[in-house]
Amino acid sequence: MGDLRDAFKKAGLIDEKTDRRLKHEERLQKGELGREGLAQKQQQEEAERHRREEAKRADAKAAQQKHDAAQKQSERWKKLVRELEAQARRGTSGPRRFHYIDAEGFLPYLQVDDETGRRLEAGELAIVRLPDGDQVALAPRALAQELHAFEPERVLFVAGGG
Repeated sequence: MGDLRDAFKKAGLIDEKTDRRLKHEERLQKGELGREGLAQKQQQEEAERHRREEAKRADAKAAQQKHDAAQKQSERWKKLVRELEAQARRGTSGPRRFHYIDAEGFLPYLQVDDETGRRLEAGELAIVRLPDGDQVALAPRALAQELHAFEPERVLFVAGGG
C-alpha cells in the first residue's frame, strides 16, 4: 500500500496531509484487526490471487482446446477435399438421364450409363457439388456423408438420405 501511496505522492495526486491521514487509517485498521485478523486477511488475499490464477489457467486451456479443435477440423476439411478430387467423377455420359434437385430448387440431370444409374439408386454413389467450385460430380457415399457433415448444402442427392 505504501508503494502506491508513494507513487501517488510523486505524481502530485495526493498531498502531505492526505498521505499522513492514509497512514494513520492504515495503522488503525491493523490495530483493529489484530495479529489473527491480519493473517486471515492475508490468507483471503492469497486465496483470491490463487483463484484468479486458476481461472486464467482454465481460460488458457479452453482457448488452446478451441484452437486445436479448429485446426483438426481444418485438417479434416483439407483431407476431404483431396479425397473428393481423387475419387469424384466429374464428366458423366450415357443414355440415361438422372434428375436431382439443386440448391436453387431447379431439376437438372446428369447423363449416366445404366450401371452408374443403378449405383446412384442403390445409394453407393451420391451427387455432390465440389468444394472448389460449383461443378457437380459423382462421389462415393462415404465421402458424401463426410461432406454433408461440413456443408450439407453441397450434397445434392443420396439415395436413402444423408
